[in-house]
Amino acid sequence: MKIKNLIVFGASCVLALACQHKQVQQESTLWHTYWRAQNEEHLTSDLVDYSYAGFDFGESDIPVKYWLSEFDVLDFGAKPDDNISDFESIQQAIDAAEEAGGGVVTFPKGRFLVSESRAIQRSLEITSSNIILKGDQSGGTEFYMKDHMTPRDTTKTWTTPAKVVFKGEHIETELVARLAANIQKGDDKMIFDQVPDLASGDVLLLKAKGTFLNAQLLEGLKTRDVWEEINVNGARVNEYHEVKSVDGKVVTLRAPVLVDVDISQSWRIVKYHMISNCGFEQINFTANFLEPFEHLKNARHDAGYKALQMIRCRNSWVKNCTFRNVSAAVVFRSNLSSTVLKCQTVGNSGHESFSFISSTRCMMSYCQDNSLQWHGPNTSHASVGTVIFKFKGKNSGINLHGKSPRVTLFDQCEIGGFTGDRVGKPSHGAHYTNLPNHLDGLVIWNYHQTGLPVSNFNFWDLLENTPEELYGPLTAVNPTVVGFHGVPTSFDASSLGYIESLGTPIAPASLYVQQLKLRGFDIPDFLKEPL
Repeated sequence: MKIKNLIVFGASCVLALACQHKQVQQESTLWHTYWRAQNEEHLTSDLVDYSYAGFDFGESDIPVKYWLSEFDVLDFGAKPDDNISDFESIQQAIDAAEEAGGGVVTFPKGRFLVSESRAIQRSLEITSSNIILKGDQSGGTEFYMKDHMTPRDTTKTWTTPAKVVFKGEHIETELVARLAANIQKGDDKMIFDQVPDLASGDVLLLKAKGTFLNAQLLEGLKTRDVWEEINVNGARVNEYHEVKSVDGKVVTLRAPVLVDVDISQSWRIVKYHMISNCGFEQINFTANFLEPFEHLKNARHDAGYKALQMIRCRNSWVKNCTFRNVSAAVVFRSNLSSTVLKCQTVGNSGHESFSFISSTRCMMSYCQDNSLQWHGPNTSHASVGTVIFKFKGKNSGINLHGKSPRVTLFDQCEIGGFTGDRVGKPSHGAHYTNLPNHLDGLVIWNYHQTGLPVSNFNFWDLLENTPEELYGPLTAVNPTVVGFHGVPTSFDASSLGYIESLGTPIAPASLYVQQLKLRGFDIPDFLKEPL
């Protein structure tokens, strides 16, 4: 995102009341230019529309009522608070809901034992659409994970499964039709050389990997020699899209494409399988990780007490849950338009809180890290279009775990900044071979820094004066910083795409909300509610 020569419309700025700081805020010039570009055909703006993130692309609320049958786990033999494993009974209730074509698996108050010994190395597994695990409305339902899981590959800690897994089957179907026209970033249409075998509601995966992507996604910036992945294999694009309509050879998408596509290069589009409308809510998950956390010590520390994964899901959610003493709380992998809402970590510190991996247009809203997880809120591995909205944490800071994440919005977050962990050591994520942390499209909007102060922070410090250092500050391609405030920090302007109102919040308070309004949609109820 290159907006270094933005025109200033100072005379047309409006004033807005800032509720948090009880002072008048000036309207952002960047926002004003974007607004004009949406209303005047002769103007353009490089600012991406982030408002498609989250459940149903931001166009409707996460459901609160479900027209599905209920499956009470007590009817399948589960019994809270008896210190006897409930794993099999819960899985039977899930299986019954799946056989019925969908359902709400309900839990009363009390503690349900989902892992009482290492003998049960299986996950509670959901593989169908329209399955919701729902605790008691009072918030008194607890899953207890007494013992840890082990990795499928003992040499790779990240292969450790979560205790609860929603997982669509991995099916990619090649299209006979091929793209017949280039796609520009921001387009919502694909033109094929023949009528494609697609229908409204289908999911497409647009993907590419190679050094031919580097110029576009690095915006011409130089890389370090030790960044092997991007230098040798190139950047990676994985964008999931939902088909809105098909008219002959023209396919219209629910959300715009977030990259330029040149059909003379090595791009693929495949039909992709995902389960949908799955939920996990009103359940408190307690694990048994009570040791002082040591990063990369072993599989048990890094991933043994992972609570929940959603894999190949769309329009799905995790909401109103507390995760205690966990290695990781929630991981979305290969998801589309899904949301983590009003969840928090508490108790002992672990490896990470909430992560989006290889996912598109996902959102975390009103979440908190109260346990000081090693890594902060994360988007990584070619995730794109992520919005992290009003996240709060104990100096967990920004975490971008490398391998080509793009187009991310941190909107009104109140966490640490760019210095890394609690003692200032970098913990932004990513092995040094997988850097930089973030490619194009990073926007940091009305961010309240609570971590250590930084002077003249450089988002593209290549450590040329200390080449022996493999890691360094968080690296991002020409980010946009607007309304950054809190603990005093200054930035090296040469490493930014655009900066405005350093030290003072600015209007609009939320870029996501204003872009959603501009698209003509009501603000979802969950965004109106305080944490």
